[in-house]
Amino acid sequence: MSFTGSEGEAVLSWTEAVARIGRMLAEHRPSLYPTEEWDDLIDIRISKLSLDGAGADSGKGDDGQAVKSVLHLWNESLDLSHELSQDMHTPLGSCLHGIMHRMEGDYSNAKYWFRQAGSLPVHSSLLEQAKALFPIGDGERIGSVTLRSQLERLVSASAWDSLLFVDAIAHQVTVAHDAAAEELLLELQWAELKLLLQYAIQQSGGESLEL
Repeated sequence: MSFTGSEGEAVLSWTEAVARIGRMLAEHRPSLYPTEEWDDLIDIRISKLSLDGAGADSGKGDDGQAVKSVLHLWNESLDLSHELSQDMHTPLGSCLHGIMHRMEGDYSNAKYWFRQAGSLPVHSSLLEQAKALFPIGDGERIGSVTLRSQLERLVSASAWDSLLFVDAIAHQVTVAHDAAAEELLLELQWAELKLLLQYAIQQSGGESLEL
């Protein structure tokens, strides 16, 4: 739903403004270890998102900041995401803080923040997507024995294990460099960010996004 500004111009609601940026990022799969932002113009758009929003669709508070933090992560802008997540004292903020450190390669710090975050409602959906992407018994396509074991443990668990996901990414980035594992881990990270964006926008008072 759009609103009309004081001079008659159309003003996007919080959800619509976020969705517009989300559509720009929708097909982009961020690197497991990014070294620079993907699109600096998108960062500018994210920074200009008003947390005042419009009406009840407001985006105020920590959850509105979380939306912006997720978008920056998706755009591979780690410093900008970190500026927001480090000031969010919520499980969602801690989770985003953990992802930022995981993406920068500070894996022990990432685990600290994932422990602070605990389990989020979206993690059950993420586990289901992981099981669909990597069915049990499909591990032969992963050349690294260590990574194969980590991924099989990840998808056979009864709950999503953020710490084990960190271990798998760390082994891939620093040791294995396995092409099949890279593709799978990128898909899982992409799914993680999409689910967290939907969760953050709903928590901030917005509506489900159609990206």
